[in-house]
Amino acid sequence: MEHEENGAAATLAIFTVFVILCSVLALHTFEVGYQRQLTMVQQRMATDTTRAVAATVEAELNYALRTAIEAGMYDAGRKGGTKEDVENLFLRYFDDYQRVENCWSYSNLDISIPIDNNMLENMLTWLPDGSLRVRGYIDNATFTHVTGVKAYGAKLDTGVVPRYGRMLYLAYRVYSEAHGVSDIEAFEGELNDNYACERLRFSVSRTDGRVRVTVHDLYAGRAIAAENEEL
Repeated sequence: MEHEENGAAATLAIFTVFVILCSVLALHTFEVGYQRQLTMVQQRMATDTTRAVAATVEAELNYALRTAIEAGMYDAGRKGGTKEDVENLFLRYFDDYQRVENCWSYSNLDISIPIDNNMLENMLTWLPDGSLRVRGYIDNATFTHVTGVKAYGAKLDTGVVPRYGRMLYLAYRVYSEAHGVSDIEAFEGELNDNYACERLRFSVSRTDGRVRVTVHDLYAGRAIAAENEEL
């Protein structure tokens, strides 16, 4: 009888050890599975965050480029400047923006967007309607999350409505014609009738033999001017 009790106790001990081992194994499997799922969730979150920041920075970059184009057109247009003047002012203003702004600083991301004036010059395009646009792709731009997730590239595609090239051509053409016109007001009215379909408005004046012509882009509220002292 005592022998049978000892055998039962041994069997119970073995069963207990087996149950404990199974429980430990099950707990380990659960922890590994949970950790794997947690890692996958963290990776997806890091990927989504990286993509969102990359899209935000790309939008900010395009906005800065558009603002620099507008500023270049505005300042060059006040003096009847050339297309080259617009381009030079654009490059200068965007360069100032990059030095002053620190909008691409994130605690959990390292951002590198190598961009310089030579690269931008190759991306500048004057469209047939006289507007200026920046189009290109920075393939070596990187967005690196602290977890190691990376996104690559930044697309540049922005411009402004003012048709600077067209306006500049018309400003100097009208300026030249205005010197031989006897009735400036009638000349101005005729111009506005002829170019109304292009949404351009002309202001022509002559004071003491000095002619001033201003062309307004009604789409964008911008203007360029040509006058005696600037030529």
